[in-house]
Amino acid sequence: LFQDASSADIRKAYRKLSLILHPDKNKDENAETQFRQLVAIYEILKDEERRQRYDDILINGLPDWRQPVFYYRRVRKMSNAELALLLFIILTVGHYAVVWSIYLEKQLDELLSRKKREKKKKTGGRSTDEAKLAALDKNESNEKLMILFDCRVLDKPQWHDLLPCKLGIWFCLTVKALPQLFQDARQLYVEYKETKMKAKEDALAKAELETLQKEKKPKVKKPKSEFPVYSVLELSAYIPSYDHGASIEEIEEQMDDWLGGRNRTQKKKAPEWTEEDLSQLTRSMVKFPGGTPGRWEKIAHELGRSVADVS
Repeated sequence: LFQDASSADIRKAYRKLSLILHPDKNKDENAETQFRQLVAIYEILKDEERRQRYDDILINGLPDWRQPVFYYRRVRKMSNAELALLLFIILTVGHYAVVWSIYLEKQLDELLSRKKREKKKKTGGRSTDEAKLAALDKNESNEKLMILFDCRVLDKPQWHDLLPCKLGIWFCLTVKALPQLFQDARQLYVEYKETKMKAKEDALAKAELETLQKEKKPKVKKPKSEFPVYSVLELSAYIPSYDHGASIEEIEEQMDDWLGGRNRTQKKKAPEWTEEDLSQLTRSMVKFPGGTPGRWEKIAHELGRSVADVS
């Protein structure tokens, strides 16, 4: 088969060779080994990814142990648990190396600063003033305190500085602090609830105060309009009495005479209109405009006249 053979060609070739190299038909001593090799080759060539790696090896050869590909292929064969363990070991070693590098760097800085101070003492001589000496002594005392503080803070790395120990200590402290954390969270929730209730009560009190202020405002009473009251007695004074035995013609004549006499008496009784009465009439008409219920009765009551006289 050629390198650019298709999957169908590989399948056909495998079927032909499997009929030839099968242990039931092949009588050679290593027939079973040959058939296993054929199956392994077919498993590689039928998969596109495996076939591509096989072609790459044919072109470039097997990877050297000094190349990253070699280790990458070794890592790919590891399980998830083995890979996690390997990464944990790498991180632990790296963390311990970083801790040691920080410690050594601080020690080196301390050593260099000590040498500088010794040089300053040697080159200073006797020509320095007392003030400068006092200042130097003060600086040295401060530097010593800082060195002691650094030494206390940055101790020599120990076994408990390893990453697994640090993680274990952190986990234990977290578990130990969980009850306090829950208590603090509960306290915060209670405080939040109390502030919310207080705000609600303040809002209700403010609303009640506003309603009370509105109720306390004095209500201005509107003046009630007085309407003229007419008594029935005045009208009944003019009602004539009729004889029940009289005829209809006589009753009509009596009614005409009564109406004529009433009109004459009303004309005689109604006073004349003066300029003052007319000005008061105009003011009353403005006070009670058109559309006012009982307008003429109100105007007549204001003028002290009858409705007929006013209209």
